[in-house]
Amino acid sequence: MFKLLVRDDMSEDVPYTSSHLPVYSVLWKLSSFLNYRADCHWHPDLEFTVVLEGEMTYQVNGCLYQLHRGDGIFVNANRFHFGAGALEHGDIPECIFHCLRFNPSLLCAHPYIEARFINPLLYDSRFDALVFPAPGSGMDAGDGRESEWKAQALERITAIMELTIKVPDDSALETQCRLYDLWALLFANTINRAKDEKITVNREDLTIKRILSFIQKNFSEKITLDDIAEAGMVCRSKCCRVFKQALRISVFDYLLNFRIRQSLAPLRNESMSISEIALASGFSTVSYYGEIFKRLLGMSPGEYRRKFRAGEPLPQV
Repeated sequence: MFKLLVRDDMSEDVPYTSSHLPVYSVLWKLSSFLNYRADCHWHPDLEFTVVLEGEMTYQVNGCLYQLHRGDGIFVNANRFHFGAGALEHGDIPECIFHCLRFNPSLLCAHPYIEARFINPLLYDSRFDALVFPAPGSGMDAGDGRESEWKAQALERITAIMELTIKVPDDSALETQCRLYDLWALLFANTINRAKDEKITVNREDLTIKRILSFIQKNFSEKITLDDIAEAGMVCRSKCCRVFKQALRISVFDYLLNFRIRQSLAPLRNESMSISEIALASGFSTVSYYGEIFKRLLGMSPGEYRRKFRAGEPLPQV
């Protein structure tokens, strides 16, 4: 099983596939991920995904997008997102997709270009994600102009994917030219078409990242909802609402998950007793630690330790 390199603040360490440019271009099978679902994460890179076979659900900042064969999606920088299998008759069918990511720095050749044409789209929450329906899918019906430019964008995205997966380094100059061409099309049909409207900045992303940072630094201590809300600079009700809306998990369930994840390494190296690990991970009692551990991993901490000693497969949380 493949697991994304996600840090404690849920940012992903993107392993670029080009040795010269901050570009990542990879073909994936959704079955490569545990339970056909990637971990929720964010990164400063721009992401484009095209479904080649099957279908999947993409969640971006709490909004769900159903993608079918031939559909593409753009995920803007620093947005929380993940892809998951689409349940069908009780099963999750395979999905093959191409994922392209590149850092916005590739587009920032000059401060004027960055300020005028890059940042306005990067920071506008109206464009957290854009879906590009497959031609002839029926989803591309409606506004003719909208359908036309999205079809053009999907063609350009696919061409860049083919270019970067075949010769990621030899095609560096052409890749950058094509990325500019794609961005010009996106900008013309988003920010430029809505230039009379006020840019909307999602302040809730910053709130969530403050909360994640606070939990990361203080998980071993006694933490209350008041503490978490104060770290996010919001009231308690808004803290719960924005966190659950964006990540599809309550703030306290996330805290429990995080504490359990932090307890796994000391369980494996056996330098501490289970009681010591429970307290160091932020649990007030070893019995509560064991209860949450079994709920999330299906076994007790002691069983997990014994399985690790025996070299048996271990569950993930």
